[in-house]
Amino acid sequence: MKAAVLHAPNDLRLEEIADPIPGDGEVVVAPKACGICQTDYLAITGGRMNWDPGSVMGHEFAGVITEVGPRVTGWEVGDEVVVSPVGTCGRCRHCQAGMQHYCVDGYVIGGDGQPRFYNGAFAERCKAPATSLFLKPPSLSFEAAALTEPLAGSYKGMIAYSQMTVGEDVVILGVGSMGLLLTQVASAAGAGTLIAMDLVEGRLAMARECGATHTINGAHEDVKQRIYEILPEGPDLVFEAAGALAAAELTFDLCRRGTRVNIFGVIIPGTVPVSPRDIHFMEIRMDASFSVTPTVMRKSLKLQETGLVDTSKIITHRFPLEAIHDAVAAMEREDRVKVVVTV
Repeated sequence: MKAAVLHAPNDLRLEEIADPIPGDGEVVVAPKACGICQTDYLAITGGRMNWDPGSVMGHEFAGVITEVGPRVTGWEVGDEVVVSPVGTCGRCRHCQAGMQHYCVDGYVIGGDGQPRFYNGAFAERCKAPATSLFLKPPSLSFEAAALTEPLAGSYKGMIAYSQMTVGEDVVILGVGSMGLLLTQVASAAGAGTLIAMDLVEGRLAMARECGATHTINGAHEDVKQRIYEILPEGPDLVFEAAGALAAAELTFDLCRRGTRVNIFGVIIPGTVPVSPRDIHFMEIRMDASFSVTPTVMRKSLKLQETGLVDTSKIITHRFPLEAIHDAVAAMEREDRVKVVVTV
């Protein structure tokens, strides 16, 4: 079968490899669509090195079961599925406490963050444990369903962790793919004033389509001044979704007494100045969120199935597997939000 195999940084080869063989409790899935995550891009370009040469990336995907291994029940060849890239043992204290993404003996399909690795979905077929499968609603396209995992992460951060409630005033700093999904989640959950900030005008236009009531271009406006013009009493909740230290610093600068913050996007090393005294007397409550759990994967599917969130709105570029190098190159484009590889 064809697969995009990563041999070394900037050495991604489309080549023929052996078909996966399912073991006990495993199935083979033919991916129909797979999103490119920033973590995939960092692996391919050398931004992260926690992978072995010869790996196949791609962890945001949906497809069709083509083979069922021994001791698999409830799934059949031909079933259309969404695959969670994060798998768990179900036995450790983290799994039993409902924090499966902390699993000490978990696995990841085509991504990172877990001790065991399965080749991912930048391929014609890939292997997956049956416990990682969710039935794809018939109303969802494969492209939209492929983004179930990033939407699940957005729901987990905005609702499960930061507990946004109806009528709250929300600021989202950075509206790339995750910021736009956060915008849709906040809008669906009944945010009052919903402000999106970015440096790219095209992304701000998409944010308005995703439910933002106000947008701010940080390249041309004083962000704090503009936010406090819109919200004289300040925001209830600020989400850092830009993945930049400057945005993390701005997050705290926007706080008034009682503001909650979520450091959602920063995945680069470094520090920002934060005053413990200000946190104490302003009662700033901080949160963060990474990865997904089975609970939020199911919530994500429900949001899509009911039409509360439309993940297809954020897809800007589509490429077949044969054009994987063009897909990776598109990650550098300013007009890029979400790139999807179809198989």
